[in-house]
Amino acid sequence: MMLVLAMPARAEDAVGVVLTSSEAVVLMHPNFSGEVVTLFGAIDPPRNAPASPYSVLVIVQGPRADWVVREKTRQLGLVLNSAAVQYEQVPSYFGIFSSGPRDGDEFGILAQRELGYEGLVGTSRIWRGGPQLDSEFIRLMERDGRFVQRVGGTTMHSPTAFSVRVRIASSAFNGTYIARALVIAGGEVVGETTTHFRVRTQGLERFMEQAARDNSALYGLATIILALVTGWLGGVLFKR
Repeated sequence: MMLVLAMPARAEDAVGVVLTSSEAVVLMHPNFSGEVVTLFGAIDPPRNAPASPYSVLVIVQGPRADWVVREKTRQLGLVLNSAAVQYEQVPSYFGIFSSGPRDGDEFGILAQRELGYEGLVGTSRIWRGGPQLDSEFIRLMERDGRFVQRVGGTTMHSPTAFSVRVRIASSAFNGTYIARALVIAGGEVVGETTTHFRVRTQGLERFMEQAARDNSALYGLATIILALVTGWLGGVLFKR
């Protein structure tokens, strides 16, 4: 019998990678129309490593929320809901940025690890209906700029330096956005790391958003009272 002893990988053989954000906090004000956050990355190859080209896949995920997709059909001249599917805890923003082409190693890793749209949506579907609405959900999220896929969106400035530009829309959710960088060589992930930045509303909008989230019942009641008072006041003024 012959025994083969596998030696553990040495620390000096690991590929290091660093990722940082140009903005720690993105503040959304009343006239906010969007902002670009730039992620900067650097790859630290192991000592005495052979010259091997690296490719980089960056995935950015925003705060999670529940979503419902309803299918409408025409019945007896009326447009009615015929099916509904709920997707639980899906990122409000999901961006995929590759340094190579669509047929490159990055998208092979994406499919292998089920890191793309289909894997995300398929595992979050929890309520009624089958996968027939998954593609429609993805289409709607892409239309609203919440699902973003950029082939060549990761720019390689040198064999070991890269950057990604992430656009934060005015409809972005408040919360933490997590960016994950995967360094790929020879069709395998050889290094990865994460960083994060926050999106936060400031001023009156932030107060309203916090009130709606933390005290939804009181917020709804206050909204109804305000609408009634506004309607009554408008009626009094126009009578004069």
